[in-house]
Amino acid sequence: MELVVARIDELRLRLTEAFERWADLRHGHGGQAAQDPPLTCALSGGATALIFLGALKNANVDWSRISLFWADERAVPATDPDSNYGVADRMLLRPLGAKAPRAFPMTVDDTLGASSLGTAAMKYDALLAHELKSGSLDLALLGVGEDGHICSLFPGHRALMVDDLRVVAVEDAPKPPPRRLTLSLPFVLRTKKIWLIVVGPRKLPVLHAALSKTQRTTPLDLLLHQARDVTVFTDQVIRRA
Repeated sequence: MELVVARIDELRLRLTEAFERWADLRHGHGGQAAQDPPLTCALSGGATALIFLGALKNANVDWSRISLFWADERAVPATDPDSNYGVADRMLLRPLGAKAPRAFPMTVDDTLGASSLGTAAMKYDALLAHELKSGSLDLALLGVGEDGHICSLFPGHRALMVDDLRVVAVEDAPKPPPRRLTLSLPFVLRTKKIWLIVVGPRKLPVLHAALSKTQRTTPLDLLLHQARDVTVFTDQVIRRA
């Protein structure tokens, strides 16, 4: 695990630079070849998105070689302030205009009632399988909740027990809005690179606990101990055990 500690304005610059390096990684100085599959990146939402979406917008990359997916979504219209896709559309996709990448939002038709969430989860699961050729994501940019939740995977929630799906429907999240879609923990753990953006003093206790203790009680704990390649970007000074 790599730890990047800097002030928020510096973090944005570090994220921009890291994203540019990642996007050019496949062929070093030459960039991607036309025959290569696109690089795949999953985005989360919440307050963290306000940090990394601006950083990505400023990145000098060939967006035509990148496909964007979502790590989780709330069952609300894209115009709702709670929509993760809606925030990304306003802060990243629309400002990029014609240069914007292919984007695959999680969508839920809530007019269909309770069955719509499960149907939406199955559709996004199938979309990921098709677009990734049944492989894994290249990169995921995730935030962390004060309770240690990642995506819409909350401590002690039964969604954490799902191990045979890429996408899970959550009907009863412990924070509003309760109805959500989320990538499953096993699928997240398969991601080649995970960047955690942890900003603000209220996130420090759960991050410090995850870095220093041996018990694994929150999704953040599990991620830090099991994921293959994690970088934590934070504005908080961490005391390492």
